[in-house]
Amino acid sequence: MYKYLRVLTILLFFQFSSAVNAQEAYVVIQELRLVGNKKTKDRVVLREMDMFPADTILLKEMAQRIILNEKRLLSTALFTDVNINIKNWDTQNHTCDLVIEMQENWYIYPSLIFELADRNFNVWWQEQNRSFDRVNYGLRVDHINLTGHRDRLKVKFQLGYTRKYELRYDYPYLNMKWGFSSSVFFSENKEIGYITQGNKTLFHKEEDERRLRSRFRLGGTVNYRPGLFTFNALHLGYHYNTIDEVIATEYNPDYFLNGATSLRFFLLEYDIQHDRRVFFQYPEGGHLFFFNIKKEGLGIYDEYNNLSVFAGLEKYFSYKRKWIYALRLKGKTNLVRDKIAFANNTGLGYGSDVVSGYELYVLDGTDYFLFQSSLKYRLVDTVKDLGDNMPLNQFRRMSIKVFLRFNLDTGYVNEPTYTVTNDLNNQWIVGYGPAIDIILWNTFIIKAEYGFNELGESGFILQSGLTF
Repeated sequence: MYKYLRVLTILLFFQFSSAVNAQEAYVVIQELRLVGNKKTKDRVVLREMDMFPADTILLKEMAQRIILNEKRLLSTALFTDVNINIKNWDTQNHTCDLVIEMQENWYIYPSLIFELADRNFNVWWQEQNRSFDRVNYGLRVDHINLTGHRDRLKVKFQLGYTRKYELRYDYPYLNMKWGFSSSVFFSENKEIGYITQGNKTLFHKEEDERRLRSRFRLGGTVNYRPGLFTFNALHLGYHYNTIDEVIATEYNPDYFLNGATSLRFFLLEYDIQHDRRVFFQYPEGGHLFFFNIKKEGLGIYDEYNNLSVFAGLEKYFSYKRKWIYALRLKGKTNLVRDKIAFANNTGLGYGSDVVSGYELYVLDGTDYFLFQSSLKYRLVDTVKDLGDNMPLNQFRRMSIKVFLRFNLDTGYVNEPTYTVTNDLNNQWIVGYGPAIDIILWNTFIIKAEYGFNELGESGFILQSGLTF
């Protein structure tokens, strides 16, 4: 509330000035002064802004430009609080300075891993009988600003249901346009989801607890960002996956197709995003367009050949700051129409590509379309000063946002091959339900939803995590 009162005061001040001299209702920025970015380099902060020295800005646009730039900086996850203040305003010469005050985030996140191996909490609770054998544990370290260039290092050492080792490094600012990332990943499981029946994944585990599946991935990406809102990425990767012979011979010969026990392939993909969302951790306005084309199998190994296209649009409409209407459209199709191995044939039910009320189901398929919509009401938007009760200075000012939300989603999956018992495929499904979202420090979000589907089922879904 304080931030919006401050910006409103600025807006009224400018409007008064422009009324005095309506022919010159503008201001020229003389200096941009950065305060509080002790580790983050100045050029990283300036790269996220569209306000610069010598910029001429209409007074009627100034308050909104300030709000958008504050939220753009918060969206980097590098800061927990950002305030842009106007200083040294010269009404005769139409000039001013801007001071960007930032509270840097806590950049190193070492964390103990204790997480469910299943797709979501409801699958673990209802389908897997709350078994603690399906829990992952270990250690993960994330540094989200290693050298001050918004470069991120991720190290993961995990045991439990899925044994996993992962190393990833992202450096987005080789210069103002180019960046790169690289990663290496290995995992293995003693239990494997070997087939989908009734739109639910069936699992198998041998009594001797031998390893049934292993996965190895190696990849590198070149990033190109020509402007503030457009992101391009070209990724080259190598995948090598294996399964135990018992899966290929007794449970699902189509896991890798034709009874194969391994699958190797190189992939090349290009991704472009035009992102004009306002505060993309929890968008309050703007839009996002994304397009991806991926070629799996480059002719080096004759084990996998597929060409797929993903595309989508997100749009957010804000009304009087209290209401937000959000919609998301996403589609995928395989341009190579050959039969796909079960292991590579995914559709809806994974990650964020879920129709409300169908969290317990997966809809694997060659092509799919997803429409998600929600109406949100801003119930709380405040900042609480925790003072000395919080020993970490980065978190003493806790932003708190609470939204009430109602979802209405629909989706369709086209699957010509694996159709036996999977009755939700090849038909439209619809789901809906209420929810509540809590966002703390602009980076931590808790979502609680209650979903209904066309099967007459309903259930509670709880999600939480950092938004970077």
